[in-house]
Amino acid sequence: MTISPGDAARELMSGLAEPVVLAAMSPQLPESLVTALIREARTSRRRLTLLIADLSGAWAFIDDDAMPDVTAGTLRLVTVGGGVPRRLARHADFIPNSLWDFDRLIRSGDLGFDIFVERVGLTTDPDHVTHGDMIGFSDAALATRARVGFEVARHAFPYPGAGGVPLRRAAQVIAAAPLVAPRPSAQPDAVQRLIADHVAALVPDGATLQLGLGMIPNAVIHALSGKSHLGIHSGILPGELQALLASGAVTGSRKGRDRGRHVATGILGGDPRGWGADVLLRPVTETHDPLRLRELDSLWAINSAFEIDLAGQVNAEHVNGSRVANGGGQTDFMRAAHANSGGAAVLALPARSRSGVSRIVGYLPAGHTVTTSGSDVDFVVTEHGTADFRGRSADERARALIGIAHPDDRPGLRAQWR
Repeated sequence: MTISPGDAARELMSGLAEPVVLAAMSPQLPESLVTALIREARTSRRRLTLLIADLSGAWAFIDDDAMPDVTAGTLRLVTVGGGVPRRLARHADFIPNSLWDFDRLIRSGDLGFDIFVERVGLTTDPDHVTHGDMIGFSDAALATRARVGFEVARHAFPYPGAGGVPLRRAAQVIAAAPLVAPRPSAQPDAVQRLIADHVAALVPDGATLQLGLGMIPNAVIHALSGKSHLGIHSGILPGELQALLASGAVTGSRKGRDRGRHVATGILGGDPRGWGADVLLRPVTETHDPLRLRELDSLWAINSAFEIDLAGQVNAEHVNGSRVANGGGQTDFMRAAHANSGGAAVLALPARSRSGVSRIVGYLPAGHTVTTSGSDVDFVVTEHGTADFRGRSADERARALIGIAHPDDRPGLRAQWR
C-alpha cells in the first residue's frame, strides 16, 4: 500500500532531530521523495543533511523554495557521486572517496545515516522489487539498519542481477511519477572523433573495457567498431554502447571473469530491450572491487578529465575553482587498469577547453583536487597525439605532455616546466 510523499517523509523523519538521508544513485534517485523530505524538514524546522549522487548533475529536487534553506545551512548538501550544478557548487560539501571506497564506508558502518531512499520497480513477484537501471551502493545501504523509503515505479525492465529486493525492507512506500525521457546525446565533434581514433589505436583486440561518462568516452565507443572479442566491465553502460554490442565487436569471450557477460553497476540511456540477455548489473562492492578487477586480464580504463598538469596529476572534479563533479569510480578503475597484466589506464581530453584555455597546465591550480595520480596513468591522449607515460621519467612525461598540447600553448608550458 502506498501513501503520499508528504506522509512518507513525515513518518521517515519521525523522532529524528537532525536526520541524515542517503539517496540512491540516479537514475534511481527518488526525486519526489527527496523533495518531500526537504519540505518536511523545513516545516518541522529540522536541519537536514542529504547525501546525493546525481549523475545528471541537475539536482531538480532543489527548487527556489529550497535555496534559502541551502544558503542558511539548514539544508546541508553532500555529494558522493555525479555532477553538481554551478548554482550549488559553492554550497555543496563532498565525500573525498572513490565510489568503491564510499560503498565500503557504508558496509563498515563508518558512514552514518538515518534514512535511505530509492526509486525501485515492480516485478512479477509481489513481494520483491528491482533496483531498475542502477544498483550502485543501494545493496550496501539496504544492509544497514537505516530507515528505508521506496518510490515504486510500475514499469521497470528486469535487468539480470538487479532484482530480488524485498519490498518489506521499506518502512514507507510511495508511487513514483514517470521518469522524464533523457535527451538524445549530442554527436561527437571533429576533435572528439580524432581523440577517439587515437585511443582506439591503442586498444588491442580482446581487451576488457571500462569507459567513463562523457562525450569523449562515447566517441571512443564509435571508434572501436573495428575491434573484436572486446569485453565490458564498467561502472556505467551508456546508451551509445548498444550499437557496439550489436556490431559483434563485443563478445566478452576473453574476459578473466564473468566471461560472455557485460558487467556494470548501472545503465544510462538506450533502449531497455536493446541490451540483450548478456548484461549483468552488480553492486559497486563487486564492480569496483580492486581484487575482482585484478582478475580481468587486459583491462583498459578509458576516462576523461577537466585538466592534467605536467606532473601527470589529473583533475576531473574542479573547473575555475568550483567543484562541479565527483571523481566517482575513475580512481578505482584507472589504478586497477594500470596494475593489470596487458591493461592500461588512458586519460583522453581535448588540448583546449571550448573557451580556448589549455587543459594541459603547468601545475594544478590551488584548490583543484587530484582525482587520479600521475603514477596511475599510462597514456594521455589529445587530438594532437598520444603521450606514453610507461617507463618514463618525470621530465620525459612532462615533455611528452607538452608535445600533445595545443601548439600555441607549448612555449608557455615549456617555460613553466623549466
